[in-house]
Amino acid sequence: MRLTIPNIVSVVHQFLKDNDSIDEVYYRVFLVDAIYHQKVNWWTVSVEKVNKYLLEKEIIRNNIQVMLNQLNIKAITYVMKYDQLFWILININESKEKSTNSKLKTPFFFTIAPGKVSHIFYRPQNVNNKFIKIVMKSIGAKHYKPYELTGKHLQSMINVLQDKNKENELNPQELSNNFKEENVRKYVQQLFGDKPCLLDRFIINVESDYSMFSNTYPPGKICKTKVELRGDSVIDGIKDMMLSGILQPPYANWIKRLPVLGRNSININLRL
Repeated sequence: MRLTIPNIVSVVHQFLKDNDSIDEVYYRVFLVDAIYHQKVNWWTVSVEKVNKYLLEKEIIRNNIQVMLNQLNIKAITYVMKYDQLFWILININESKEKSTNSKLKTPFFFTIAPGKVSHIFYRPQNVNNKFIKIVMKSIGAKHYKPYELTGKHLQSMINVLQDKNKENELNPQELSNNFKEENVRKYVQQLFGDKPCLLDRFIINVESDYSMFSNTYPPGKICKTKVELRGDSVIDGIKDMMLSGILQPPYANWIKRLPVLGRNSININLRL
């Protein structure tokens, strides 16, 4: 069910126990909605040296709650595991004790994706760094750094990260000058495969020397250009442009590396 008031009331009515408050049930429903309905942008950080023995739902929740308590942050944490991912909701309680009006605020969401290089996805974008650090430390990691990957469909973003490790496997034969339509279809299939990757935003930062375009410009004068591609699926759009002939061989290197970039931003330097 979608996150609507009638649906929330229905769930609360069915599952509310004597020892549970309405807001506790509400936030559990909120977390399930985040798992099943991908409609809001996620941002990414990469983390190092995750302790695999800490990758348990209750251990993560307890670790986060202990650190919040140590910092005197009044908050409650919910953790669910679904499809090898750990989904976390942290709700900060800022209401005053004497207040009779308890306002339900939008919580912070985090998703831990374990792997050779683990990643933490979070939303909204303006989450305080201390909460990212708390989630990072809950799985034993000590450092994190921002990662150039954003999008609404989180599982698709994870597919992109998984394909990042397959660069050596991805080596379709270059097309000759006398290529045919069937050759292009085969090339696109080998390059992108069948796994859905629904990136909705891709940025190309191009830095070039003005002297490439005219002898009137002195060498060293730099032109910076930003190209931003947006759509329901940028990768499918690139595939369509290749299949329709808008993009023709020889393909630019960034196009050939798009399935294994593991991010949705790329820098290109053009020099004579």
